[in-house]
Order: sequence, then C-alpha cells, then structure tokens
Amino acid sequence: MELDSAQIRFLIVHHTATARIATDFESVKKYHVVVRGWDDIGYHYFIGADGYVQKGRADDVVGAHCRADGMNQRSLGICVVGHFDFEAAGMEQLTSLTLLLRALLLRHQIPVENVLGHGEVVGSETSCPGEALLRWLHFFRKERL
Repeated sequence: MELDSAQIRFLIVHHTATARIATDFESVKKYHVVVRGWDDIGYHYFIGADGYVQKGRADDVVGAHCRADGMNQRSLGICVVGHFDFEAAGMEQLTSLTLLLRALLLRHQIPVENVLGHGEVVGSETSCPGEALLRWLHFFRKERL
C-alpha cells in the first residue's frame, strides 16, 4: 500500500527495547519478516548504535510501526537501537536523529509538534521510545518551536 507525501503528517520515534550492542538492522528486519510475517522491516528509518542511519521501507510505503490512531497510514517510523528506559541514547545516535528529523520535517512540511514518541500516540499503550529518549524528544520539540 502506498503513501502519498501529503498523507505523511507525523514522525513517530521508537526504540528497539533491546541492548544496543546486540541489535542491528538485519536482525530487526529478519524478526519482522520471519516472525511477524511482514514484507519488510516495519520502520522507514533505523539508527544503529553507532549513529549510522539505514533506510527501511520507502517513504511512500505504509509502515508497520504504530497501528494506534491510524499512524501507519500517516506517518514515518524511525527506530533507534537501544532500551531507553534503562540507558541514554549515544551522542552519535542523537546527532543522527536530530539531522534526520530536521530533514524529514522540511521534506514533508511537518510541524515539529507532530514529532511523537510511539507512546505519545493516542491509543498507544507502550513506554516506547523509553523515558530517556522521550525526554530528549520533548527538548527537541521545544528547541524547534
């Protein structure tokens, strides 16, 4: 199913809820495809432990990252490796996340208040993207307003 660029109104930030050193793009993609039965990794962007950004689904493909409030059909999903209820994101990860969010906000003309942590989505019952990354997102939104 395709997404029109005009439909993309939100950026949803996630964490893998796994140890940073034990998780990479290919392992998450394999889990999504083999175990969950999806066509591809559920996210549009994936930020590794070293801050390296990998492209998941194309921006014009509906995600599989947040069913709550119909977000798969109107957002791009960005996943950062780590469990941010128990650790802070690395500086390289935060730098990459900042640059990626800024680029996507401009490209898709999304207001900064529409950058949400997964758990901030109406109807979502999760601590994702973890307390530490959620605090960082609050700061990011304030600085961009």
